[in-house]
Formats: sequence, C-alpha cells, structure tokens
Amino acid sequence: MVKYSISPSNEKFEIPDEKISQNECLKIKEICVKERKKGKEIIVVQGLGFVGSIMSVVVADCEKNNKKPYFVLGVDLPTEKSYWKIPKINSGKSPFNVEDPEVERLFRRTVEVKKNLRATWIKEVYSEADIVVVDINLDVIKPELGNSKVFEVKIDSFKIAIYDIAERIKPNSLLLIETTVPPGTIEKIVNPILIECFEKRGIDIIKNPPLIAHCYERVMPGKEYVNSIKKIWRTLSGINDKASQKAKKFLSNIIDIENFPLSELQNPTASELGKILENSYRTMNIAFIYEWTLLAEDIGINLFDVVNTIRVRKGTHDNMMFPGFGVGGYCLPKDPLLAEWGSKFLFHREQNLNFSLEAVNVNDLMPHHTFKLLKKGLEGHIENAKITILGASYRKDVGDTRNSPTITLYDDIITEGGIVMIHDPYANKMEGREDIVLCKDFKATLKQAEAVVFAVNHKQYENLIVKDLTSQIKRNACIIDASNVLSDNKIVELKKNNFSVFGVGKGHIKYLGGEKE
Repeated sequence: MVKYSISPSNEKFEIPDEKISQNECLKIKEICVKERKKGKEIIVVQGLGFVGSIMSVVVADCEKNNKKPYFVLGVDLPTEKSYWKIPKINSGKSPFNVEDPEVERLFRRTVEVKKNLRATWIKEVYSEADIVVVDINLDVIKPELGNSKVFEVKIDSFKIAIYDIAERIKPNSLLLIETTVPPGTIEKIVNPILIECFEKRGIDIIKNPPLIAHCYERVMPGKEYVNSIKKIWRTLSGINDKASQKAKKFLSNIIDIENFPLSELQNPTASELGKILENSYRTMNIAFIYEWTLLAEDIGINLFDVVNTIRVRKGTHDNMMFPGFGVGGYCLPKDPLLAEWGSKFLFHREQNLNFSLEAVNVNDLMPHHTFKLLKKGLEGHIENAKITILGASYRKDVGDTRNSPTITLYDDIITEGGIVMIHDPYANKMEGREDIVLCKDFKATLKQAEAVVFAVNHKQYENLIVKDLTSQIKRNACIIDASNVLSDNKIVELKKNNFSVFGVGKGHIKYLGGEKE
C-alpha cells in the first residue's frame, strides 16, 4: 500500500519503498566517493527540523580559503510526519516558511548551484560521515498543563536515533550533539551506547574511543534565522581532547569566531547544563513578571512603561521581560523539565528544581488570564460569541506554532461554547492540532466579531489603523490587547467609538480618554 507524507502547505509526497531505498543507498555511496575525490569531508546532519535544516544548509554553504570543505547529507525519517522535508530540500527549497530571505537563497545555492547538499532517509549515510551532527528533537510530554511534576521525557526515541549512528559510524568520526538534552546524557547514555556498539563491531575502544562532543544551538526562527547559526556565541565540550579539537575545528569553519568566539567547558555535562540553565533563566523571568502584571492591572499601571524605565540599567536589568500572553515554542515550555529528569534519573538526586518547575506551571497557565479579560469584556457571555484571535505562532513575525499559547486560549473559549476564528500572516497550520483551522483572509476573520484578541504582536497587527479593525467587527465589540499591539492613541480612539478595551499588563487603560471606569 502506497503511503504519503504531506507538507504543512499540503504538498503530497510518496514515501519510498524498499527498492527505491536500495537505489538511494547506492546513489549516496557514489556521491560520497565523488565528493571525497574533491577533497571534501562528509557531514551528516541527523534531523531536518527547524534546527537541522538550517544547520545543514549553513554547513553546505561554508567556504574556507576559497574552498568548499564539506558535502552535507541531511537525514530524516521516511514517515508520514517527516518524509516531506526530504524532497522539499532536494528541490532547492526550505522545508519551512521563514522570514529570513537568506534562507531560500542558501537552499537554492547549495542544492542547485554548489550541489553541496542532499537530503535522504537512508541510515547507511552514517557510515560515510566524517562528522555526524545530531539535531533531532528530544520531546517532553506533559499530560496536563500547569502540573510540571508529571511528565515524560521521550528518551527511548533519542536512544534509537543514537543506536542508528553508533552501529554505523567510523571509529575516528566525530559525533556532535546539538540537541538539548538532560545534563549527563552524553556521559551516561550516549557514550555507553557507542562503546557497546563499537565492541560488538570489534572496534578496540582503547585505541579508538568514541569521539563525542556537545555544542548546544541557539537557533531562533525569524529574520535572523541564518545568523542564529553563523553569528552567535557557542559553547562546546568534548568527551576527550580529540573530540574537543575536532569539534572546535569544525565549528570554527561555520561560525564567525572572530566576532563570536567559542567557549569551552570542562565536560559535556557542563555544556548540557548550560543550555538548559540558559533557557530556564528566561522561563523564570517570564513567570516572574506575570504576578507583577496582575498587580499593575489591578492598580491602574502601564507595566510596559515601568519596565522600560527599569531596562535603562544596562548590565543588570536591561533584559527584564515585558508582560505577555503566554509562553510557547519548542524549548522554554520543557527545558527545565529536562534538568529535573537528568537530576533524578541520571544523578539520582532527591532534591527538586522547585522554582524552575513552578515557573513552567505559571507560564503554562498564563493564557487563562487573557481568557478572564475576554470574559470580562463580553460580560461573561462566551457561549455562541464570535471571537477572533489574531496570532497563532509563539512569537513575533514567525510562523512556528509549536506549543503556541493560542492553543490554550482557543480551548478555553471552545469549552465555554464560543466560536473561534484564528488569523496568522505567517503560519499555515497549528502544530499538533489538526482540529484548529487557521484563516489567511484577515477581513473574513474579523467579520462581525464580537471580540478580538491580539495574541501575537506581528508587524501586520502593529501597523493596523483603527478603521481596519472597526470597519469589520461588531459595534461595541471588546478588544483584548494581550501582546502590547495597540498604542495608547489607538486605544483612546477605540474607546471613543464605544469599543471596550482591555490589555495584559495595561491597567492604565481604564484612565485613557479622560475616563475612570
């Protein structure tokens, strides 16, 4: 039976059968022989998601001393969920809609002009690699939002991916892990797997110990997507000196180390901890500002103005978070849980990371506050009310909807019988929720809405003139500014036209227009 993989833009790709896979294997081997004759190293990137796809194309585009040092093979699974990325890349296109124009140029250049990049599904490529870069997901399943004590780290899927490499990789090849993993993963999980497989393959691990390094990525989808690989500080650590040196040499060819020097830590566990601590710090800061958001709303203060006056203290307070709608994306909702898992299951500690876990809970539940404002604006009448949510992604001017807080708000509204329309100029679908349909027609989404929620501060929404809104929605509709989209002048204009306006962190709205409500 023929199976298909369907892309987010509904392109349909037939998943290859065994015969096609055998031919692909032969073709890959021929390509590798040809590229080695040109003096190139073979780099294999495992995982072609948001990180792996951009890492693949940046490495393939790399030039050193006017030479192209690498030929890159990107690998993903031949499954309904993942296979579509492979033919997409091989056609010279990014698998994701991104806002950085450099991305499409890089894919065209590396695939069609330089012919330095090919995507495949064949596991045998690991035996060809001089370096394997691991950029697969390590998912965390949370059965219930707001209960960070109960979760599952999908470590078995990660182990399977490492076994795929360990059973094939050459003894002197480097395994470079960029995936965010629990502290202790390389030393207590990955290295033992490689040792086990090397011994089964008859490799002398005294003469040829596994070469493994960790260097966490800081990839950020958006207008600086490419530069979040090339022009960003990186931290690395190898399991031994040889691994560290190989990783350093490779990364020095990819990254602008003159302006963004590499940092090296004493062991991979320190590097693993560094990534999770970095993200947990942000998670904590977001949760911290939430209770101040509630206070500011209750006492009539614009917390955005207050935070701006504090952020002038450079070096100590210039990264204080602003009030917001919620936390999404792949990293922040889960990374503190990876640290908790590593602490408990790899180091057998009994003490919990209580502050970090509670921050995850606070952030998980944050969109409920916007729902409360919405309910207030509709005077409790959610049932059968037509409500428009503007923004489906987890951050400004990107199309990434993974773990979007909009999902939580949507569920709150639907549970109480509301009718929801969601618009986003960048996103095509809500990741993980096929039941949620996104609308591309802005005016149609707003038509006769009784309430509008600005969930994401996309530039399109910030540039709206008030008439763009009021000409479509119902008279006396309520507007919830959950992401600081509306200026005070726009809020005053809306209020003068008898629209009720509420805002996250904007307690001062009640005084705008000379009125006290």
